[in-house]
Amino acid sequence: MTRRIWIKKVLIAGGGVLILPACMSDEGASSVELLNIRITAKEELLLAELAETIIPATNTFGAKALNLHHFVLKMFDDCYDKPEQVKLTNGWKQLNPYAEKYAESVFEKLKTEQKLTLLRELSKNDIAPEDLKFFLKETRRWVIKGFETSEYVMTKLIPYEMVPGRFHGFFPITKAI
Repeated sequence: MTRRIWIKKVLIAGGGVLILPACMSDEGASSVELLNIRITAKEELLLAELAETIIPATNTFGAKALNLHHFVLKMFDDCYDKPEQVKLTNGWKQLNPYAEKYAESVFEKLKTEQKLTLLRELSKNDIAPEDLKFFLKETRRWVIKGFETSEYVMTKLIPYEMVPGRFHGFFPITKAI
């Protein structure tokens, strides 16, 4: 075998080794890269539906359009320690079984009114699992925070101005004191 053929084969094999991880991506994984929490695409969809229930699309963008579920995922991954993350993921996994038990369908397939009724019932219910209540409380908190601090809200709905605001150098006085 000549040297050129050997070099070609080594380069092709090396390129194949570099490309292989990209070809073996997990399609069932989350679309957001997380370090501490492992979730599937279905669980991410559940969080997106929950966020959309909290802030629905009206004449303004809703939670899904602003990708607030990605923000919530990053907050869960970065801002909580391990025991709280376990509590969050346990609550996350309890939402669909709870919805099936009380609304006879998974959360994603419920109508908006049914979702709201279920969430209100969960917040008032004393026998609901603590992990589920914790998950819903923290999700609601981060969805609202994400919406209030989103670029859309800060530029289109409530234009942000630095304190003390605009300077008005000339203001006409109509009556002397």
